[in-house]
Amino acid sequence: MLRRTFAGMVCAGLIAGASVPAAHANGRPPGTSTITFRQNDDQHVVAGMTFGLVVSADGGATWHWMCERAIQYGGIFDPVYVATRDGHVFATTPDTLEGNMDGCEFVPTALGTKVVSTLALGPDNAVYAAAADPADSRIYKSTDGGVTFPGEANPGQAGDWWSGLGVAPSDAQRVYLAGHRLVGGTRTQLLFRSDDGGATFDPLPMTGIATTEQSEMEVVGIKQDDPDTVYLRVTKQSAGAVSDAIYRSTDGGMAWTMILSKPDTLSFLVRANGDLVAVADAGGMFVSTAPSNGAAWTTLSPPLTANCVEETEDGEVWVCTQNLGPEDAAIMKSRDLMTWTTVLRYQDVDGPVDCPVGTLQRDLCVEQRLVTTCATEWCCLRAQLGITADPTMCPADVIPDYAQPPEGDGCCQSGVATGPTTAALLTMGLWLVGRRRRR
Repeated sequence: MLRRTFAGMVCAGLIAGASVPAAHANGRPPGTSTITFRQNDDQHVVAGMTFGLVVSADGGATWHWMCERAIQYGGIFDPVYVATRDGHVFATTPDTLEGNMDGCEFVPTALGTKVVSTLALGPDNAVYAAAADPADSRIYKSTDGGVTFPGEANPGQAGDWWSGLGVAPSDAQRVYLAGHRLVGGTRTQLLFRSDDGGATFDPLPMTGIATTEQSEMEVVGIKQDDPDTVYLRVTKQSAGAVSDAIYRSTDGGMAWTMILSKPDTLSFLVRANGDLVAVADAGGMFVSTAPSNGAAWTTLSPPLTANCVEETEDGEVWVCTQNLGPEDAAIMKSRDLMTWTTVLRYQDVDGPVDCPVGTLQRDLCVEQRLVTTCATEWCCLRAQLGITADPTMCPADVIPDYAQPPEGDGCCQSGVATGPTTAALLTMGLWLVGRRRRR
């Protein structure tokens, strides 16, 4: 099978060989983990799932599926996605940073085999990638849609792990970075700021931030019109317990104030109108209306169960709800946060992404025969999630529901067996178990 590099696809011609990835078990129930809108075009949506991703080119009216193997990952892992204004989609995997520019193939970027832990997209369409290899913890920057990553900075040292990266919407030069360093088993939190578009980074104080030995920090928002007002999510405020807090800085990260704390996992959004929205994983939505900026919060009803929250450029709020939960929807949306409309149910997926022979999406996700009664991975997914569309003529004798997943290869159970070095994989594994993107 032929594999193209991302730069080669953009330049139309450079081909690289690779083998078909092996499969291994996943075993998670179906869930929605991320929602990503293409910059300057909310009609194009990429939604990360526990069984791959689904994409829409019409604002959520129709959705099509890609399996994990087509994106080059598997197991208990939720990629970080960004979608540039020119239609390129990037995804972190356990092996490297993958790029997709034709809607079908995710292929390695110019970063090669570097493990990338998180991504950010600037208002100028610049792509930032935080390396997390044992020998490379630099921050890379691409200004040509991800074809090359010539810009790099080294704010920390080899072995540092980056968990949060954000670029100010109103100032492409302002970049915030969060992570940690392990020395002798002791974790030190790291916080940096760049004022020159990621060329250099200066350390920030942790004044006002409480952490435990298990805490992670993520940059979860920057005020739309003020690059000095930035928000962090800090996990494990209580050691050994799920307990998130949101911290705010109004002076560019020099001092921090806790504005919300819950014994739960929080998703967070800074709306364009200045309102702040937090959603608890176990249920509950909290809003701080402008100009309060987190000084006062209102609990909204009904208490949605959601694990991500995003906003379109025209002010519509989308959340990752759980299809098997009380909302009966995988993605919902609202303008007033009171009345919610279903955007996607898993059973309403319109089919697999239609790709040509020779792509992983076509060969592995749609056509490869599995040692199950499902016939193919798409047919397994269709049967297990109750999808009514049948564009590939699946056989009738398939597994009837999700409660009886197939043994071995199959929907929600396939991925790439290869991986980074043992040290990097261990660090990634400790961070990724239970991890979801929160914005």
